[in-house]
Amino acid sequence: MIENNGVSIIDDFLESEYFEMLEHQISHPKFPWYWRSTVVYEDEDPKTGPGVCDHAVWQENSPCSDSYSHYLRMLKQMEVVVLLRIIANLNWRLPVAYESPWHTDNSSMAFDDSQWTTSIYYINTNNGYTELEDGTKVESVKNRLLSFPMPMKHRGVTQTDEQRRLLVNFCYLKGTLV
Repeated sequence: MIENNGVSIIDDFLESEYFEMLEHQISHPKFPWYWRSTVVYEDEDPKTGPGVCDHAVWQENSPCSDSYSHYLRMLKQMEVVVLLRIIANLNWRLPVAYESPWHTDNSSMAFDDSQWTTSIYYINTNNGYTELEDGTKVESVKNRLLSFPMPMKHRGVTQTDEQRRLLVNFCYLKGTLV
């Protein structure tokens, strides 16, 4: 595990059997992906970006996918006490990497997010990455968990090697229940 300034990177985050179950579920040809013409912001010009496919697992205080139960063990391991959202993302291979706009994962929420965490869990290895506002680049490596304070700006950079870049984005309050 690597930790620096509130950023942590944990390789081999899940035990192999559990990781393989999640990988199979999210990679399955019948897993329901939903197209969005913008990558981050609703007001992005869809002519300048590639769009993205996503799958909401949890949002607005409730599960919105049958796959929610697959993440329960993971949420416990991440010490989640309040969950804001879980969204799976699929980027497809592009001839030139696309850098999404800089953003935080609380851009539309009206609350103090200073104690909240964003985590990105990478399902497959590819040459895409997540870049943090301090210049840190975190490569997409399967079974890797990147966590950082929710107010930290970041952006995703798509891959040019593998057909798909699969990841799951979590926003939550971390702690222990008494």
